[in-house]
Amino acid sequence: MSDQATPSPLAAHRPSRRVDIIDAAIHRFARNGFADTSIGDIAEEAGVVVTAVYYHFSGKEELFSAAVHRVFESISAVVAEARGDEEPGFPPSLDLVIDAVWGWIDSHPEEATLLYLQLPGATRQITTLRQEFEDQHAQRAFGYFRPGVRSRPSAAQRGLDSLRARTLVDLTISVHTMRLADGPLSDESSDKLRAAVHDLAHRLVDA
Repeated sequence: MSDQATPSPLAAHRPSRRVDIIDAAIHRFARNGFADTSIGDIAEEAGVVVTAVYYHFSGKEELFSAAVHRVFESISAVVAEARGDEEPGFPPSLDLVIDAVWGWIDSHPEEATLLYLQLPGATRQITTLRQEFEDQHAQRAFGYFRPGVRSRPSAAQRGLDSLRARTLVDLTISVHTMRLADGPLSDESSDKLRAAVHDLAHRLVDA
């Protein structure tokens, strides 16, 4: 009988490995995109065998969805904290939200790359997930318009507010897409771009 202990077959599949695998997936998908990343690449990045990945995920699409969901949850938490959503009656601050998202983008470059550059057209499920994410934040953006007004807006006003909310969300997404590496705004001053976003956002809210 050998004196060398045999590793437990479950060691590679402990729950914490799921977190490691998703972290590795974010890194690989951000660098190489969905199509050019394999399960083997992610396993190598995570320091596990391929079967450990399949223990937690059915395949690449499910793993990609988990990685994107993690990023969406992270950025939504940043927005919620900036808005003070857990404090009833606390007025939402557009400036705080813009700055919080800006800071998150700067400190999470790979997650930002995955969110802004690698999502479009990756899978049908991701298209749906992204739409739900944008719908959620567009709905929250209604809180910036006519704060404190209790009366129900007219259908025309509701339509205008919906357009402004969508434009506000699209603005924050598009500017970050363009300022990432090799983007058309990548050489522009971050402070100047952020000031411009603040200005445009307030124009939308005050319109």
